[in-house]
Amino acid sequence: MKDKNLLFYHIILVLVILILLFLFYTLLFSQKSLRHSRASLFYNKGHYDKAAKIWEKDINSKDKDYIPESSLGKAFYKQGKFEESIKKLEDALKENNEVSELHYDLGNAYYRDNQIDNALQEYLNAMLLDPNDENAKANYELALKKKNTIVPQFGFGENNKGQNQQNSPEQSSREEMENRLNALDQKEARDRMAKNPPPFKGKGDKWW
Repeated sequence: MKDKNLLFYHIILVLVILILLFLFYTLLFSQKSLRHSRASLFYNKGHYDKAAKIWEKDINSKDKDYIPESSLGKAFYKQGKFEESIKKLEDALKENNEVSELHYDLGNAYYRDNQIDNALQEYLNAMLLDPNDENAKANYELALKKKNTIVPQFGFGENNKGQNQQNSPEQSSREEMENRLNALDQKEARDRMAKNPPPFKGKGDKWW
């Protein structure tokens, strides 16, 4: 009889421990989800620095959650910190390299950092994972066009005045491509917002 009672108490103890662990991890996930929602609100309002500070705290290379790294990479991108953006997006891909949007975002960061060959490769990777990604196709064409119009510069003296004048159409072409990429960035952001609208905030502006 004592053995049965002891076994029963052990079973109860194990169940209690499992329930506590479940509640603990649920609480952690809920807090992380709330922080991500708050950071997303800052991001959508254009407060990229505030969003970045929140996402930085949630980065953990061992948890296989690429969202904080990718979100931080996008926030850096919006601030013009393209090298930092590349690093975080590469970290995100180390945790999950089967997400086409990560390759697309990394391609944009490479493009802005003037790493055209790397940008082309990432746009290609995005299209391989999602053949219907029209944004990746359009940006691939932009990057390919930019690569084909790059002309080496040999100097700025009087002997090169004619050459510099000949490069002005190229400069115009680059500006056109920059404008098209900006437009595609905005379109892509609107598409993501349509797929993943921000949580309802109620009448006030605060997220809590």
